Amino acid sequence: MEKRSLLVGTVLGLVISLFVVGVAFKIAAPTMFFKEVSSPYDFDKSVRLISERIDKQEGWHVTTIIDQRQEVLDHGGLDVGQVKVIKFCNGSLSGEMLSADMSKIMAVKMPLSIAVYEKSDGRVTIGLMNGYLMARLFSGSREGDLMERVVTDMESILGFLHFRYTIF
Repeated sequence: MEKRSLLVGTVLGLVISLFVVGVAFKIAAPTMFFKEVSSPYDFDKSVRLISERIDKQEGWHVTTIIDQRQEVLDHGGLDVGQVKVIKFCNGSLSGEMLSADMSKIMAVKMPLSIAVYEKSDGRVTIGLMNGYLMARLFSGSREGDLMERVVTDMESILGFLHFRYTIF
């Protein structure tokens, strides 16, 4: 009887633990995977400043700026307000990342993106993926090392916002 109680308690504890971890992950995920930072500048100046800083960062260049508002309107969607997506790349780092067949899947997130948008209260916000978390997930690998270099450059590009990646 005592062994049965121990087994039931262990299984119940494991199930409850998995549930608690799942709930905690669901609550934390939006701030773990994506980062938002307010811009002190108006929408157009924020887009221009980020684009200029990308182009001035060694090895990086803007590939395109997508007017997401216009794209949505042109294809039957509602007016989403001011939203632009800045696509940018570093040919050297991309070449290193994509040189191995095993890491070609990383192309799905290339070129990198930063979104600049105006929220309904008028605040201009910059949104991006949490590169630090991605680098940590791949730590100890060639891909993780490359991502750490990207994180350093991203923090420099967004330095005017006093931006630093964190896990949360």
